[in-house]
Amino acid sequence: MASLEIEKVIHINQVLGDFDAANRFYADVFGAVEYMNNYDQGERRDASLFVIGDTCIELFSPRDDQSLLGANLAKYGDSWHSFELKVPDLAAAKAVMDDHDVRVTTHRPPSFFMVHPRDVHGLLLEVCAHDMHNDPRLEPNWSPRPWRDHPLGIERLNALCAAVRDVDAASAFLAEILGTDPVHEGTRAGVGRTAAFWLADTMLELVEPSDDDSPVAAYLERYGPRMWSLDWRVDDVDAARAHLDGKGLRVVDGAGDGWIAIDPRDNFGVLWQFTEHAQPGDPR
Repeated sequence: MASLEIEKVIHINQVLGDFDAANRFYADVFGAVEYMNNYDQGERRDASLFVIGDTCIELFSPRDDQSLLGANLAKYGDSWHSFELKVPDLAAAKAVMDDHDVRVTTHRPPSFFMVHPRDVHGLLLEVCAHDMHNDPRLEPNWSPRPWRDHPLGIERLNALCAAVRDVDAASAFLAEILGTDPVHEGTRAGVGRTAAFWLADTMLELVEPSDDDSPVAAYLERYGPRMWSLDWRVDDVDAARAHLDGKGLRVVDGAGDGWIAIDPRDNFGVLWQFTEHAQPGDPR
């Protein structure tokens, strides 16, 4: 059976209400460089694309609660939505999904399709066959160096993390569909069991809560299985904390020894964590 061929993670998506404030916030706090900002009449939503270091994030902001994005925002509030994978052949990627009984909910060949998250252990995936227009990371002189020199000292995105109810089942499914084994499996104290996969240029970590006191357990209770956090590697956690404190943000303990995080209430509903340590099994 064929497996999914992934070239890279294109961008990570979140849904929020206050579009203008969010764009100002990410530029001010993280030095985000925006390269797209538009309104889609068909989906009745504003959207922007920006880069922070080697990572691209897309903000979706629906203008009513009648669209799919609007219903999502009404149900969950500001929160994560999905992430996009680039593949060399969209038809071949869809065939892999069909072979594994993964429902495709939106299909717009030759550009992209999206899958039903219930069929992928909560992962809402967008699969695309092309890069984003004007993505600055495609420029020959592109470098993430400015973010290393930024007060946060961002080295890279350590991992895209997802909360799952059964890490063994989710890991086995991903191993089959990706045609590769996890690069790391383990346990994070106070959080839960983990399994990490390498997606061409990005680590995807699955986390199952160890008990009801795990922060992942509370997240699953509220949102169900889905993306949980972005974990960034920084040069100096204390310097990162000082920068975030200086912006008036609530800084809390992260889900790892020596990690810090921004309280999601101060980060448009989503969890960003910061650590000095590389993700176990990371090939970079």
